[in-house]
Amino acid sequence: MLKRLVKNALPSSAVAAVNHWRMRERLHKLWGKAAAAAPAYQRLQMLMASAISIVLLIFLLRAVDWEEAIRIFRSGISVTSLLWFLLVTLGIAVGYAVRWRLLLDGKIGYGTSLMASLLGLGANMFLPARGGDLLRVHYSRVVATVPYADALGRLLIEKMVDLVTIISVGIFSLVLLSHTLNSEYRNVLLVIMFGAIVGIFLSAVLVRYFGDRLVPILRPVFGLLRLRDFFDRHIIYFIRNCAQSLSLSVTIVPAVLTLVLWLSVYALAYIFVARFVGVALSYQESLFVLFAGGLGLMIPAAPSGVGTFHASVVSAFVLLGRSPSEGLLLATAVHFLFFVVYVVPAALILGHWRLNRLAPR
Repeated sequence: MLKRLVKNALPSSAVAAVNHWRMRERLHKLWGKAAAAAPAYQRLQMLMASAISIVLLIFLLRAVDWEEAIRIFRSGISVTSLLWFLLVTLGIAVGYAVRWRLLLDGKIGYGTSLMASLLGLGANMFLPARGGDLLRVHYSRVVATVPYADALGRLLIEKMVDLVTIISVGIFSLVLLSHTLNSEYRNVLLVIMFGAIVGIFLSAVLVRYFGDRLVPILRPVFGLLRLRDFFDRHIIYFIRNCAQSLSLSVTIVPAVLTLVLWLSVYALAYIFVARFVGVALSYQESLFVLFAGGLGLMIPAAPSGVGTFHASVVSAFVLLGRSPSEGLLLATAVHFLFFVVYVVPAALILGHWRLNRLAPR
């Protein structure tokens, strides 16, 4: 009773200040608990991912003839193909930069978008769980002042476009390889991939047209965590931003650009790397291997898909009736060359960015 009388006697601004202070204290305690639990969770996640990679690498080392792979590599090194590969990787980075700028509705300049894309591509090679994409979002926020909610919402659209593109490339490669692959395997893969595209489409429709109905479902959950204010200020805006972004006007041009990138420069990158190490690879085979490698990168594993990517590429070669040694050689070369090409500029950009932020003004 006394507390209610005091509260009624205080000005509304004072009551609001007290409530705000209490909310900050609650958030501080929750964030403290989350920060204490995060390292243990991250260690467990990294341990499981590393275990998956190690198991797959051990399997590959036992299943593949390394002597044959070394013999193929020594007999067919092509420096010209390496130079073409470097040119193609530049085209990939430029394509990613243009797509990121399109997704952000031109809120970021071409130069900044290229730096952010190179930073993301390089960081993805050594950060777990595709952490380079989040670093790209953070760079866009700091350098170009793009709100986190907008950037994260468009990143979600980008990942959905990537997934649909990977599956579409796989379907196209299966059609081109209709006389090469086993018909039973091909039909099963086609059914699975068409089903995946339908599932992605239905999920997009659900978020696009029923996103507002998720708000009353999620608000009590955040209320139990005493984060309702955070939910009302940020999460609701993020959900609505994602719902608005899932429209043809936003996704059609980036989707077409992504498909063109995969059917052209990405496929050429695999072909040039194959020629560099002495492996013959046709265009339709490169699309199938590209599809398999893309799926392998989605499996939780050590940074840059060590083990899962290699196993996926080797599996693609086996399905094509090719030598597993060729598949492992190509996977290793692709992984290593992409790592070198993108990590070096990403490290330079990150170092320059950090120095500029730490420099006295």
